[in-house]
Amino acid sequence: MNTFSFAFRPFLSFAFAVLTFAVGLTVQGQTVGKEYLDRSTDASQVQTRASACAPATALRDLEWNNVRALVENGGTLWHERANWRGAYIVPKEDNVSTVFAGALWIGGISPDQQLKLAAVRYRRDGNDFWPGPLSNDGAAEVDATTCNEYDEFFVSTRADARRHRQYFEALAAGTVDEEFPEGYAMPAYFRDYPAHGNTDLNQDYYLAPFLDYNGDGFYSPEQGDYPWYDFLQEIDCGNRRREDIVPLYGDQNYYWIFNDKGNVHSESQGEPIGMEIRAQAFAFATNDEVNNMTFNNYVLINQGTQTLTNTYMCQWVDSDLGGISDDYVGCDVQRGLGYTYNGDAFDESDSFSPGYGENPPAFGVDFFEGPYQDADGIDNPLTTNFSNAIDSLGIPYEGIGIGYGDGVVDNERFGMRRFIYFNWGSGPNTQPSTAGHYYNYMRGYWKNGQRMAYGGDGLNAGTGANLEIYADYMFPGDTDPYAWGTGGTPVEPWSEFETGNPPGDRLFLQSAGPFTLEPGDYNNITVGMVWARAGGGEPFESVKLLRLADDKAQALFDNCFEIVSGPDAPDMTIQELENELILYLTNNNPLSNNFGEAYTAVDPGIPKELPDGTLLSEADRSYAFEGYQIYQLAEQGVSPAELGDVEKARLIYQCDIANDVANVVNYRYDDIMQASVPELMANGENEGIAHSFRVTKD
Repeated sequence: MNTFSFAFRPFLSFAFAVLTFAVGLTVQGQTVGKEYLDRSTDASQVQTRASACAPATALRDLEWNNVRALVENGGTLWHERANWRGAYIVPKEDNVSTVFAGALWIGGISPDQQLKLAAVRYRRDGNDFWPGPLSNDGAAEVDATTCNEYDEFFVSTRADARRHRQYFEALAAGTVDEEFPEGYAMPAYFRDYPAHGNTDLNQDYYLAPFLDYNGDGFYSPEQGDYPWYDFLQEIDCGNRRREDIVPLYGDQNYYWIFNDKGNVHSESQGEPIGMEIRAQAFAFATNDEVNNMTFNNYVLINQGTQTLTNTYMCQWVDSDLGGISDDYVGCDVQRGLGYTYNGDAFDESDSFSPGYGENPPAFGVDFFEGPYQDADGIDNPLTTNFSNAIDSLGIPYEGIGIGYGDGVVDNERFGMRRFIYFNWGSGPNTQPSTAGHYYNYMRGYWKNGQRMAYGGDGLNAGTGANLEIYADYMFPGDTDPYAWGTGGTPVEPWSEFETGNPPGDRLFLQSAGPFTLEPGDYNNITVGMVWARAGGGEPFESVKLLRLADDKAQALFDNCFEIVSGPDAPDMTIQELENELILYLTNNNPLSNNFGEAYTAVDPGIPKELPDGTLLSEADRSYAFEGYQIYQLAEQGVSPAELGDVEKARLIYQCDIANDVANVVNYRYDDIMQASVPELMANGENEGIAHSFRVTKD
């Protein structure tokens, strides 16, 4: 007799798949090439070398779902420097570059009025970041040995962490033989996880989040500890206080630590801050829009001794969509979303990337959360009145920030407070080449110190720009109805397409600030990368779909990146008889979300109130276990997406709870029909749940 938990697992000449399903409410809801910039540096501007770290070398593709995203341990994202190509690819099989590069920028003013700044773009001009943690004694030091030691990514999966927990739970309960009949081998990488710093070098004792299973304060995976994914949902996402601990997120996670003190800032020419960054890039494998997304989180710690004022943190993106010379950019103020879309309905290929062809997609970055607003002793209100918001130092509504008007004092975090674009070429709205240029862009100014204006190209009155009205948000369309980006001055909607700007090779950044960065301060930035493609119409149709996808990304963030998954599959035991198999299903694992077949889960993506004003209860917004479907598979490699193919999978049994639910229907958004289309998933007989099944034929 073979006994095994739910899996695609061969037995004799075939395999079985057991699906659980749930029911709930679904609500419908001038072209310039990217040539290398040869820039000389005045020797008088070169900083004193803080350390002798070599440039980071670690790079790796995150490709857990439909995205292939290159991550690099030098502050740079999504850029293949060796071949000078973009390396954020969606869909990953097509090899069409969606983004050319991305990076984190940080800058502020020291008490002696010096600009402290760390920023990179392509790392062809130099480096501002190096691997490894800094000392926490105020010196913010790092040595070459530490940089070399941390020049890698620590890759983990949620499934490994969960199974590790299940094993030690079974060990404590004395049920290992039943739950792990084939034994258990801990993933080797658990032992290499950077949970603790070197206290002899004055590094923080706790570096990477782990679940301290035995409560002794020391990471010991052999005693049940594991890289901390919050699958037990111990974090309250509705209460984001300063002392929040950030766990690992995603189905797969890349974790790394880097700093801005390892050597001279040869890219930006900025003075170092003493910033330590604990970063993670992660993704989920799903059957919806989330499968086309990736996410990044950065925990930023000021390990230096200086207080910086007028500090900004931002996400910079070189946002090419396939061919590089025909793009537009824009932002959705209320969503905190910056995006790129094609300037026409056909995206041509060029020497940097194949094009997307007809009906090109849109790509965006959602700036979910940024640094903390300076403490002022009050709960800044959630308001639509610009004067009230300015008087209280608050930010008005969701999409601009979080923690406003929630009854908690001084937990407010900035969202996207600036959206700025610039181009390749020459002039005040092109690539930065000095620390002052970087900082001006982060503050919402052009390189020459001119404030960005509303309308046209934001720079020249001859294009329709109103130089009397400043613009914190470039090309917001109609998403800034309360005029937060223009100081309360009412304005008409503004987009590149409507203005008639010539498409080009666009870059953008999303900035948060200003705020005061004290020594020892912890902040974190979380961003999500979203992608969508319409099946027809003007290029902006893809932006409309992108907004819908971003709403799902926002709901995922609001739920602490805990996917609302269906009920866990049961354990399955197979009894082998002559010309017959008996399948037995059990749900006795306490860590299963369907323990005792009592699964229920609220979907945060379903609103509490419908457009017609109908209020939904928690039960209305929840899914509940309804039954089982058992498939016989042609071979082990059949995926869930192929269960509808009768050549690969056959539904052999189905059972459901005896209640008033007969049919289970999903609504999937159809790009061609531009509507949500119902799809029958289960047609129940309401005869109750069965736990044993006879199989007599292949």
